[in-house]
Order: sequence, then C-alpha cells, then structure tokens
Amino acid sequence: MKFIYSITAGVTGFLLPIQGVLIAVAIAIFLDTVTGLYKATKLKKPINSRYMSDIIGKLIIYEACIILLFIIDHYLLSEFMKIWFSVDYFFTKLIALVLVSIEFTSIKENYEEATGKDIIKWLKSTLKRSKEIKNDINDLI
Repeated sequence: MKFIYSITAGVTGFLLPIQGVLIAVAIAIFLDTVTGLYKATKLKKPINSRYMSDIIGKLIIYEACIILLFIIDHYLLSEFMKIWFSVDYFFTKLIALVLVSIEFTSIKENYEEATGKDIIKWLKSTLKRSKEIKNDINDLI
C-alpha cells in the first residue's frame, strides 16, 4: 500500500505545475457537455449512452495530450523556450488554450442552435451600448 501511495504522490507532485491547466480543460469539456445536453433537450433530440461515453473519451484524450506535452515540455523544450519566452511550459499552455478554444466554439454553437440567438451580435450590441453609456457619462462630467 505504501508503494501505491508513494507512486500516486510522486505523479501528483510532478503534475502540480499544470493542475490549473488540467482543471481548465476539464471545466471547458464539462460546460460543453452541459450546453450539449441543453441543446438536445431544447431541440427534443434523444440523449443516448454513446454520446455520454464520447465525453469520457474526449476528457481522457485531452488530458493525456496535455500531460504528454507537459512531459516533453519539461524535459526537452523548457530550456530552449526560456530563451524566447518567459512563460513556463509554453507549449503545454498553448495546446491547452487551443483545446479550450475548441470547446468554447462548441459551447457557442450549442447555445446558438438551442436558442437561435447569435452571441457575437449580442456581445457587439452590448459593447456598443456600454460605449454609448460611457460617452453619456463623460458628457455629464
């Protein structure tokens, strides 16, 4: 039992620098799942176990990709990348950003299909209104 505990503690300690990255990717996958379920219920599409098992596969593949890239980054690329970038584990964080971007694109598509509202147009109109409010406040001052 001590052997298993020490192996687990060693692996956990090694992955500690990227725990936030792993959590961020897992949260993005979770949010994509929630919006996918919302879309399915809103459009009255069936939710089957195959869809749910694909989520587990995606989570394992994404997290394994980040962990493997972290190992490569830690042992091979870190010293070279420190010359150009001051960010630790640059490639690990870059790939995590790409994966989270993919998930947020899927979240956006799920929401837009379920509600019929365009998020980008809504954000643009909100920003435009906030600029108008700012200008009105500046005129009052």
